[in-house]
Amino acid sequence: MGLVLTLLVGAVTYQLLANNQRVSRGQTAHVSLQDNVRAGALIVTNELREVGYDDISAAASAKMAYAPVNLNRTDLVTIGAGGVSYFTMRGLAFTCGAVAPDKIIVKGSTYSVLRTPAATDSLLVYVENDPNTAGDDAWVHLGINGPPANQNCADGTAGLAFTVSYPASLASASVMPNLVLGGPVRLAEVMRLQYYASGGKSWLGMKSMSVPNAVLEPVIGPLADSTAGQRGLTFTYLDKANAVTTVANNVRSIRVTLKGVTDERVRGSAAKSGAIDTMSLVTTVALRNTLRP
Repeated sequence: MGLVLTLLVGAVTYQLLANNQRVSRGQTAHVSLQDNVRAGALIVTNELREVGYDDISAAASAKMAYAPVNLNRTDLVTIGAGGVSYFTMRGLAFTCGAVAPDKIIVKGSTYSVLRTPAATDSLLVYVENDPNTAGDDAWVHLGINGPPANQNCADGTAGLAFTVSYPASLASASVMPNLVLGGPVRLAEVMRLQYYASGGKSWLGMKSMSVPNAVLEPVIGPLADSTAGQRGLTFTYLDKANAVTTVANNVRSIRVTLKGVTDERVRGSAAKSGAIDTMSLVTTVALRNTLRP
């Protein structure tokens, strides 16, 4: 009789311990899932918050012989439901001179970059004609040939010179006369956020499009499978009327939908078989200059 009671007590104790373990593992999986999805939302929004567009007004176009007139130059390169490529700032400096038509000098003491600029990066310079009006101001998007070379500013202080190239729509000789000395210069590279599958699971990946043969690096995951109604990451692009658009120049905000999943099946205290749990989060990022009239 004593042996039977011992076995019964042992069986009940084992069942309690097993249930507690399942509950604990389930709670851990839920916490990990929540952290995963929230981290993904923060990473995506932080990456996209500097993405914007700049109006090239008729006045600015006329001054710089910029065609077409009234162009919205967006920082978005390619857009799609499963991924987006975009220009993102990687450095800042302030101009202190120019050597027409293809060299811009920045003040060495103001030069701050996250990494050495590459020939695949871009230079955004600020130009204007009349300082009393914003109607002819614009950010001009130029290419660079690589890291800057040492060259003094117009006042003799230490500087760095970028050799630049111009898009076909822009007259190179018309930029330098309208360059704002002491004005800001932004260095940018093209990055990509993308939903992809690897190792039987789906992930949010990121890579630099400026680095040759770069591969997607997983940022968060696992995410839901890419099947109907189960996509783990979806980008939706909205215009100024908050309507869905597929035209990059018309995008004014980006809606990001993340759907994360647990690494393994989650079981409750009484469940004999568990199921993969999910969590969804939707956030919207407004592009820079969206609120401009």
